[in-house]
Amino acid sequence: MKVRFKRLLTIGIAAAMIGAQPLPVSADDYDTQIQNADNAISDLQNQQSATNQSLTDVQNSINDMESDKQELLDQIDGYDQELVITMASISSMDDQIQQKEKELEQTEKDLADAEADQETQYNAMKKRIQYLYEKGGDNGWASVLIGSLSLSEGLDKVDDTKSLYEYDRNELTAYTETVTQVKNLKAQETAQKSSLEASKQELEGAKENLESLKADAQAQGQDLDALLADAQSKADQYYALIQEQNAQISELQSQKAAAENAKAEQEAAEKAAQEKAAQEAAAQQAAAQQAAASQTAVSGATDSTGSGSASSDASGATSSDTSSSDGTASSNTAVSDNTSSSDNGSSDNSSAAASDSGTSSGTSSNAGASSSASSSSGTSASTTTSGVTGQDVVNYALQFVGNPYVWGGTSLTNGCDCSGFVQAVYAHFGISLSRTTYTQANEGIAVSYSDMQPGDVINYGSHTSIYIGNNMIVHAADESLGIITQSNPAFEPIVTIRRFIY
Repeated sequence: MKVRFKRLLTIGIAAAMIGAQPLPVSADDYDTQIQNADNAISDLQNQQSATNQSLTDVQNSINDMESDKQELLDQIDGYDQELVITMASISSMDDQIQQKEKELEQTEKDLADAEADQETQYNAMKKRIQYLYEKGGDNGWASVLIGSLSLSEGLDKVDDTKSLYEYDRNELTAYTETVTQVKNLKAQETAQKSSLEASKQELEGAKENLESLKADAQAQGQDLDALLADAQSKADQYYALIQEQNAQISELQSQKAAAENAKAEQEAAEKAAQEKAAQEAAAQQAAAQQAAASQTAVSGATDSTGSGSASSDASGATSSDTSSSDGTASSNTAVSDNTSSSDNGSSDNSSAAASDSGTSSGTSSNAGASSSASSSSGTSASTTTSGVTGQDVVNYALQFVGNPYVWGGTSLTNGCDCSGFVQAVYAHFGISLSRTTYTQANEGIAVSYSDMQPGDVINYGSHTSIYIGNNMIVHAADESLGIITQSNPAFEPIVTIRRFIY
């Protein structure tokens, strides 16, 4: 009997050990899947970070190019406005030149008439003088000598002859002065026409320069449009790539969550199976022990009395049943607890996966963030308060009277045009002016004609000069006159008077 008990006990322990062995499951495969998903997600997130940076760089570049384009558009608008003013000035200059040509035609006609009258009067006077001296004079004195006229009558006749001669001389002098005045008027009008033509030429040059600057700005704008289109295309590609990466990350996170859930379920099933096997082994071991104890009790009772055996058997059976029932209840309770624990673990893993998904979504939502900015710029003319006076400017400018006029020039000695003359004179005193008349007209401060002082710059739209006082100006007039002084500061319509020393 002892041998049988030992055999049953060995069978129960072996069964328990077999039940405790893990079932052949693929938990390692789930770990590999989860690790691979984590690695892929990490790689994609790194790639997405680089894509986000590239997108940000492109968007910053787009913002910069849009700002540059706006500046170019502002420049083009400025060029258009200056072109309108310049073309209007050219049209006005054409009208003035045509009017001056008509005046010159009339002056030339008046000059021809005056010269003809002068010649006629001169010839008539010569004839009268010749006749008086040859006829009237001799006869007058002869008549006095021979007594045909009294001395008083002869002297009166001589006085009449002298008076007529003086009259003719005065008339001839008047005609000569008229001719001289008409010639001077013609010279003045010719100089004014030349000055107008020089101003028109300067305006034409300014117009060509503005058109060239405008064309350059438009070409730059077209280049920027092409660059902007290319940058925007790249930005769209980066954004699409980010969306694709977000989708891939989301898919990987779903796969990871599924693997984690499957792993948790597998682990719960394995644990439940192990617990069930342990319970069955424990039950079998208890049954074997109970059977061995019963067998021992039966053997002892048989050796003593038959009734004792029967009682012992009945008692042993009752004890075995009770023990088996208790063991089963305990086993069932353990299984229930372990199953609950497994479910909690699965819930935790699902929460962790959801948390990872939320992190990825947050990363995605920040991927397309960008910002934009704009600028403006402006310029202003230089002025001075260093103690320089307008008279200092005038004294310096007058040193160059007589030097040549050169269109586009800025040399006070070798040649300059009107705006170049003004610019160079003021530059000597450290005052920076722009290069052309139409831009100088917007610099400094405006003063009225009645408040004009020496050193102020008078702008005629297409021409400019420096006021020197006493109703006089100094300016680079034209190629025929060079740098001159001139009276009447308003010899052309004044657009504005600017002061740069105050």
